[in-house]
Amino acid sequence: MPIHEFKCTSCDHMFEMLIMNKDEIEELRCPKCMSPEVEKLMSAANVSVGPASVPASGSGEPSVQSHTCSSGSCTTFELPGHKK
Repeated sequence: MPIHEFKCTSCDHMFEMLIMNKDEIEELRCPKCMSPEVEKLMSAANVSVGPASVPASGSGEPSVQSHTCSSGSCTTFELPGHKK
């Protein structure tokens, strides 16, 4: 589904909206303050790991590591079956 993330530049409220066509983006308003000043955010990818992709030697569960970076909080994902 085309669910997009937005941030209001007036009140900093972050929200998600189901957008079916680009005309809806032009008419979009912040649900908190009703400002038309919103920007589209880059969304994180959603990854599903099922039994078919489980490596023989591993658990098949993705590994997640969070740490602090100079720009704030950073997260590293290691997916099963992917080698650097």
